[in-house]
Amino acid sequence: MDMDSIEGLNEVRPAVYRTAMKLRSLQKLCHMYVVTLRELIPVLCSLGGARDTGAGLSEQKVRQGINRMFQSVSQEVPGQVSAEAPEMTCRLLYRLFDRGQTGAVCRRSVEAALISLSADTLSAKHKGK
Repeated sequence: MDMDSIEGLNEVRPAVYRTAMKLRSLQKLCHMYVVTLRELIPVLCSLGGARDTGAGLSEQKVRQGINRMFQSVSQEVPGQVSAEAPEMTCRLLYRLFDRGQTGAVCRRSVEAALISLSADTLSAKHKGK
C-alpha cells in the first residue's frame, strides 16, 4: 500500500479538503470507486447479521467476502477492477482495525469502512443498510 502518497497530502489546507483527498486516495487505491451499496450489502450480510455487529471476523472470511464483492463488480463493469483490488482492500482493513495483529477485526468497523469508501452518494451511505 502506498501510504507515502497519502501522507504527502498532509500539506493540504483546510483540514476538510485534506481528509476528503485522503479518503479519495484510499478509495482509488482499493478500487472502491466502482463499488455501490448494491454490491456491498450482500457481502456485509454474509459476514454476519445485525445482532453480531461487534463480533470479530477472521481475515479469511473478510477476504472471501471482498473477493465476492469485486467479482460481482467485475461482471457489471468489466475492466474497471484490477486483480489486486481485493488484496489491497483487505490489507487496508486489517492495517486500520487489527492493531494488535490478532487476525480478527470487528464487523462494525469493516462495515463502516467499506460503506465510507463505496461509490454511492452520501445520503445512501448514511442510510447504510
